[in-house]
Amino acid sequence: MPEIVNEIVSEVAPVVEEPSKVLSEEPVVEDDPSAGNENIVSGPENAACVEATPEKKMAKVVKEGGKRGVEIEGAADMGGLQFFCTMMGEELTAGKSDLLLESMKAMNAISDPTEEERKGGAGKLGKMIFSFNEASLAAVAYVPKDKADECSAKEWLSDVVLNISNAACVGKIQTFEESDGIESKYYAAIQIDKEGDLFPIKMRDPAISMAYNFLKKKGLFPDDDDEDDDEYVFGDDDFP
Repeated sequence: MPEIVNEIVSEVAPVVEEPSKVLSEEPVVEDDPSAGNENIVSGPENAACVEATPEKKMAKVVKEGGKRGVEIEGAADMGGLQFFCTMMGEELTAGKSDLLLESMKAMNAISDPTEEERKGGAGKLGKMIFSFNEASLAAVAYVPKDKADECSAKEWLSDVVLNISNAACVGKIQTFEESDGIESKYYAAIQIDKEGDLFPIKMRDPAISMAYNFLKKKGLFPDDDDEDDDEYVFGDDDFP
């Protein structure tokens, strides 16, 4: 029998090349460093302290505050936190609320990104800063405009002072409505001197814990039992 060969013809569809698409690159939008500056509240004038403090010492107080402001701003960017507590150097602010105010103002100064050594930049963040020595404990609370309705500076500081001392000390909290026209929800300060059963060194650590507890109750700080508040407390040992 003749061999029958079946031919299988495969039809191959022609390859149609699509015209190459030109991807349009969208311009990269950089963050505006000035965004939020409208919420920064200028601090009280504090003229008496500025005049009474030697110029070189005041320069060191301002430098320390400005440096700490940059560090806190960087930590906020990484951690997404909007409130911080920090203990300032005992040598400079020495438990004095007026010097601590100048330190806070330096932290809040608008930072110039073109400067070789940046300063400040933390004015958009709520903060409570402390200073102590054997004679006194000082604290200054600051809250920017966009956060003040949910966390008043005076209310925050009052809660801390009541928990570490007594109601009489709460009545000594300093505000700046009359002297500088600054609402108490933005700035408040206190200096608790050693007397009776009030010992600054014993109030130091509880003060920081109470400051964070207040924020946690308001949902303004992570309430995680696995986290230690000390991880978020910045002091001399935290920054070189």
